[in-house]
Amino acid sequence: MIKMAKPIEYIEENEKNEMDITDMLPEEYKESFSNLLKTVKNLNDSGFFSLINALTSNYKYIIDTLSDQLESEDTKRSMTNIFSIFQLLSKLDTDKTVNYMSELGNAISNAKIPDRRYGLMDIARTINNNDTARTIILLLKILSDTFGKK
Repeated sequence: MIKMAKPIEYIEENEKNEMDITDMLPEEYKESFSNLLKTVKNLNDSGFFSLINALTSNYKYIIDTLSDQLESEDTKRSMTNIFSIFQLLSKLDTDKTVNYMSELGNAISNAKIPDRRYGLMDIARTINNNDTARTIILLLKILSDTFGKK
């Protein structure tokens, strides 16, 4: 006797004979595979795959727009400034820089606004202070190295 299949609306969930994909995996890979599926689901739910699809569909327009932006004078100046900052930072001695920045932070925190104006003699007396003199000499050295060379 040949059995006829039940109509689809009558098939119950527990009657499905579909094999779970994780049943084919060795036990040590099941958790990793499950995590991978969760990651793919999260990427899909967040719209990441839609973004990638849109980027690949419109790549010519995106490349043209990026190249136009990279060729603009503003972008060139910005990139030059960024590379100059990286070059400056690569030449700095990190220990000295940390010490200077720490001292600068302490000086700013402890600075008091003077009640009166400073005259020439007051400035001369302030320069006699070793900490102040070192700071002024450092600033003058930076200025002379930056603007003094031609």
